[in-house]
Formats: sequence, C-alpha cells, structure tokens
Amino acid sequence: MIDVAEAMSKCIQFGKSATQQRMAIIEELSNSKNSISAYDLLEQVQEKGYAYNISTIYRVLDFWIELGLAHKIESNNTYLVCNDSHHNHFHVLFHCLSCEKVEESCKLSKKAMFPNMKNFKPIENQVVELQGLCKNCF
Repeated sequence: MIDVAEAMSKCIQFGKSATQQRMAIIEELSNSKNSISAYDLLEQVQEKGYAYNISTIYRVLDFWIELGLAHKIESNNTYLVCNDSHHNHFHVLFHCLSCEKVEESCKLSKKAMFPNMKNFKPIENQVVELQGLCKNCF
C-alpha cells in the first residue's frame, strides 16, 4: 500500500504534477487488495464521482509504472502498486493461477540485481512474473 504523501513526493522527485486524476487512481490502486484491471479501476473511480475515461486510466497507470509505483501483470493485464522501495533490480511477482492473488517478493527482487554490463543497459522497473499456486491453493 502506498500513501498519498509518498506518491506526491515521487511526482516532485521526477518534476511531474500530482494531478487529481493521478492521485485518485493511485489511491484506488493502492486500496485494492489484489491486482486490478484498468476497467475495474475505471468503475471504482467512477463510483467515487470521477468522470474519467478508459484512456485516462491507462495513461495514468503508465505514468505510475514509469515512476516505479505500480506494476503491470502482463499475463492477465492487471495492475498493482509496488510494495518495494527499489532501485536497480527486477521486481519479482508471484501470481497464483488458482485464486489470482499476486504478491511481490522484495527479498527475491533485491537478489536479482541488474548485471553490470558494457554492451547493454537494462531498463529499470522490469517485472518478472512467476506463475504457480500460493500456499492457500496447493
């Protein structure tokens, strides 16, 4: 879970504006117990009285991913907040195929550092998704 102050601080750090749209969407994303689709996120913010469209949701989600505060789970096209204050490592997510729960492993993420390479510079904030069954489902 991320708080509003942390999100605003990240915006300031990157010289970006903490707009109402950005803050409303990161707050809803942060309050979600599991990963959430953009369409479900749209429904949640509309229930709170915001008149955003799906393009806005995707644009803002891309913004938070770029700032490192959110992740996209490619296999099911959902999103979740990053629970790791990170730098220079992959983000390792465990995705349960039975209950759809997704958890980030900070310990494993920190061990998976980017190698120091001369011919290639990997992009930071990359996600490695491991699919399987959580302890409640196996």
